[in-house]
Amino acid sequence: MKRLASFLIIIVFIGSAFIFAGCSTNGNSAAIKGKEKPEEVVKKFYSYIAEGGPTTLKEAYKLVSTKHYKLNEEQFKGITSQYSKNMKVNIVSSDIKKNIAIVNIEYSVPSAFGGNFTTQTEIHLDLDETSNAWKIDFTGETYNTDISQTSKAGT
Repeated sequence: MKRLASFLIIIVFIGSAFIFAGCSTNGNSAAIKGKEKPEEVVKKFYSYIAEGGPTTLKEAYKLVSTKHYKLNEEQFKGITSQYSKNMKVNIVSSDIKKNIAIVNIEYSVPSAFGGNFTTQTEIHLDLDETSNAWKIDFTGETYNTDISQTSKAGT
């Protein structure tokens, strides 16, 4: 009888741990998906671009989503070659809505007038369910007002 009671207590404890873990994600199952957090993918992406070079730009290209539109690698390199190598990127916040992550960044680039120009923007990421990885929506296919307003409202 004592063994049965101990067994039931352990089962209840383990079950409540699973319930607690589920509640901590605020009902957002995508939050626990992905090999890396969306913020880590954004940091890695911009560090590869800042470093430049064919190898690191190829690695940055691998972090780009092809879910909605496939940009070829040469087009990607042409666009990112225009980015300032002195650009500094800081993660401000992030939010996950279903299979889309919105990472707010602050970036700073040298200004032609001296000093730096600093601004904030959103980076959207798609969850690639095949590779279980967050991918950057580089072409802006998920940038619609519904997702952005939902993110800002915190719902």
